[in-house]
Amino acid sequence: MIKRENIAQAIDAISARDAEIGYSLNEMLATGQIDVPDQLEDRSEGDEFYFLFDKEKVSINKFLYFNEGTVPIEQSLLIKYGEMTKKEELQLREDSLNYMQAVKEIREAGLRLMVTHEIGYAIARLRRRLERPESDPDIPGDEHLIKEKTTGDESLIWFLEQVKDDAQAPETPREESDPAVLYRGVVDDFTPALFTHFPYRMDSLMQVADMNLEFFHVRFLLNCMVRGLEKNLFICLVDRKILGLVYLTLKERLFYRGLEIQFMATLRGKTDKPSEPSHQAPRGVGAFLVAGVWMLWKTGFVKVKEICLDSEIGSRPFYDAIGFQPRGLAGYVLKDPKGHLLKAILTMANNCQDLEESLVEEIEALIRKQIRFFRKKAKSQEQRSRRNLIIATIKECLKAEAHPEFAKTAISTLIKYKEKIPESGELLRFALEHGSDETKAVITQ
Repeated sequence: MIKRENIAQAIDAISARDAEIGYSLNEMLATGQIDVPDQLEDRSEGDEFYFLFDKEKVSINKFLYFNEGTVPIEQSLLIKYGEMTKKEELQLREDSLNYMQAVKEIREAGLRLMVTHEIGYAIARLRRRLERPESDPDIPGDEHLIKEKTTGDESLIWFLEQVKDDAQAPETPREESDPAVLYRGVVDDFTPALFTHFPYRMDSLMQVADMNLEFFHVRFLLNCMVRGLEKNLFICLVDRKILGLVYLTLKERLFYRGLEIQFMATLRGKTDKPSEPSHQAPRGVGAFLVAGVWMLWKTGFVKVKEICLDSEIGSRPFYDAIGFQPRGLAGYVLKDPKGHLLKAILTMANNCQDLEESLVEEIEALIRKQIRFFRKKAKSQEQRSRRNLIIATIKECLKAEAHPEFAKTAISTLIKYKEKIPESGELLRFALEHGSDETKAVITQ
């Protein structure tokens, strides 16, 4: 549970960066407006602790608290303080305001204050680094490299100032044709989604601030930029809303290079939005993110041997279901993609132009392997569910917009095993109804 001294430490950290806000928060702590629940009332369960701000419960992600110390408390205090000042401002306004609009403005004011504060903290760290670049452990003691890094830091400070002022920052990708979009696919079977780098702008940072995601908090995202690691961050974007994030690193040892999914989290309906208490992300965001990583591996990291990760116990069924295999106590490596992951990969590949021949051949091999699985009879509910998922996956190969080589591979394999696969007739009829003219010609020839 959170104690008063933990809140006091968080307020001290805020005071070091903004004395005025820190003073107000200290006064509220002293008068009991900010407090912790009584031990008898404290029923912290699941993924959250909480404290009280003006008698309102404020949840704190346990994972972030245990790993980041007071950072999530600092950020929650700033959000609630920003909301409080906005409420006071609205009460003094003479014009009436729709209740839902007021709720939205109050929440946005709190998020904006916190993000602005964190950006200011990142800028202050960069300025300290500019004063003493030789003390940065990431910069070798070479005058040319120090000068190069200094110039980069000056540009970064300018960029963050623009983001803080919400001016001239790059916009969140809006359309599938946007060059910032790396891959296009779907989540929840039909909802269009984009796989892209995290867009550093006020709106995106405020979205993350409003999420209850492990690993990904605003300071972490800004730290990635300060350390030059922002290109390791990717998101699932649906209708300009961030539904999940993934952070990648290269895992290198002697004669080994692996692409590691170091952090991944998706929106699971645990936000504090008063206007959206039951907000729920569509299904398939996790598989969509891993599919984007797989496509990146095959198109941009050709010297990398495999995709790997360390999995929490609760996440292992998901990774087992999409083709990861255990290695060691908690490690996993991706072997052959299957299930929802393969379906997501096919959708992304179908939306890509000029796929390399080696990648097309690898996906064709995965299609053949999935169809050959049909030769086995389903003896359990789990096997029947997998069979239905494979049917949905093969249908992705047979649609009119599918890559012609994928469709040709699926058709030829279905025809080859027609006698052993009861569903082959259904799938071939689907291809005749929904496939391209080229696909139909292959079936009828």
